[in-house]
Amino acid sequence: MRLLLVVDVFAPVRTSAAVQMRDLAATLIRLEHECVVVTPDEKLPQLFALQSENSIPVLRIRAGPLKRINLMRRAINEMRLSGRMWAGYRRSPVASRVWDAVVFYSPTIFFGRFVARLKVLHGCPAYLVLRDVFPDWAVDLGLMRKGPHYWLFKAYAQYQYSVADQIGIESPSNRRYFDARDDRVDVLPNWIDAKTDAPRPFRPPALAGKKVLVYAGNIGVAQDMDNVLRLARSLLPRADCRILLVGDGTDRGRVVDEVARQGLENVLLLPEIDPHELRGLLRGCDIGLISLDRRLRSHNIPGKLLSYLEAGLPVLASINRGSDLKAVIDDAGAGAVVWNGDDRALLEAAYRLLDGDEQRSRMANAARTLCRGMFSSDAVAQKLVGRLKETSAGD
Repeated sequence: MRLLLVVDVFAPVRTSAAVQMRDLAATLIRLEHECVVVTPDEKLPQLFALQSENSIPVLRIRAGPLKRINLMRRAINEMRLSGRMWAGYRRSPVASRVWDAVVFYSPTIFFGRFVARLKVLHGCPAYLVLRDVFPDWAVDLGLMRKGPHYWLFKAYAQYQYSVADQIGIESPSNRRYFDARDDRVDVLPNWIDAKTDAPRPFRPPALAGKKVLVYAGNIGVAQDMDNVLRLARSLLPRADCRILLVGDGTDRGRVVDEVARQGLENVLLLPEIDPHELRGLLRGCDIGLISLDRRLRSHNIPGKLLSYLEAGLPVLASINRGSDLKAVIDDAGAGAVVWNGDDRALLEAAYRLLDGDEQRSRMANAARTLCRGMFSSDAVAQKLVGRLKETSAGD
């Protein structure tokens, strides 16, 4: 198939969305499909640029900044995103070509109008890869009330859903956000392309001789980083272990301050690093940490989980009740899962993993097996293409 992949951020950016769409594009190309990634770029001086990123064709379109700006300015730029994307796209050489389908990624919730125009222009269906049920999760965490802003964002999200011919949710529990009779909705797990050569394991000198629990990913409100810091404080008496935090996010500055204020000498913070370097770093660690705020009612499979599994790391997860993530890890025997808020259970699980060398070895093998099966980028790409072909055949 000839596919347009629309995402609000792409390589060399290192976020989960950028990495996942890079892996999907690389996999689709390897499976002999034709792809062009279409993405906004705040630094682009001209209207658009057709480039190549590791042999993946990328159409970058000039748009306003969406990250690291105040919320009001970001909201305005997000709401203008579809118009700016269309203005650049229709003048690009990509617009004059024949495309069989559009695959677009959420977040953001503001691609609806752009994708609707792409569908009309190319006479093709669209598949929404839905990874973020916004604004509902923001209400769950108390970041937003159900006032005018909520209903405005909800309208944008609902319109984006209406534009999609197929919707891939990452967890069965997220079906509850849709009508039970909506046959467009199906589970499309997160994915990782593990076929590239594995880098050699390494770790910072400060961690030499220690057992390392690593948290690698977004450091934000939904991740409840205080949960991780409480674990670190409880592990202070253990001189044999360290907690490594790798990443960026809205809560990073506060976490840095808290580590210093609480004297958490067993915590090492590193900035966001290149995905290939991260693969090597994870292979030099012992346990992968996941934390999700207990107030969340939406359920997701964090991208960091896939990175841990690919590296063969047993997973220690403290998550919101009802999350499908517990069954995924428990059924595979790939780690230990407790409910967020039960600090004692989390500490006990950490001790079991730190002290159980044979158990960690078994879980490491289970993690790799789970990665090659459920979260294979090949399997996900084939499922996505299959659904799009069914949709096209039904038109």
